[in-house]
Amino acid sequence: MREIIFYGSDFGNKPVEDFLANLEPDARAKVSRALELLRAQLIVPGKFWKKLAGSGLWEVRVEYAGNIYRILATTAKGNRVILLHGFQKKSQKTPRQDMEIAQQRQKRYFQRHGYL
Repeated sequence: MREIIFYGSDFGNKPVEDFLANLEPDARAKVSRALELLRAQLIVPGKFWKKLAGSGLWEVRVEYAGNIYRILATTAKGNRVILLHGFQKKSQKTPRQDMEIAQQRQKRYFQRHGYL
């Protein structure tokens, strides 16, 4: 089992929780099911959980009603997954700005908590 952690900013904001709260209820439910799958399953289908090449980031992938939702995450020791940034994807490629936000939060998380 993995431990799912919502990244919290220095001010206590949890951007992925805010992202989920703003989704319509059915989309939120589908994303929540994908996160539960990630938490509970040893092997998660690539359709829902994929390593992003060359970045050290992972992506939770959900499609619902023609929309594509992504949550960028990082992993830490102890089977932890830290959810860094959520967004609705509108193009094939993950937008650079979204990658940069996630990488800044990843760096900040590890500065605060170390890699353990």
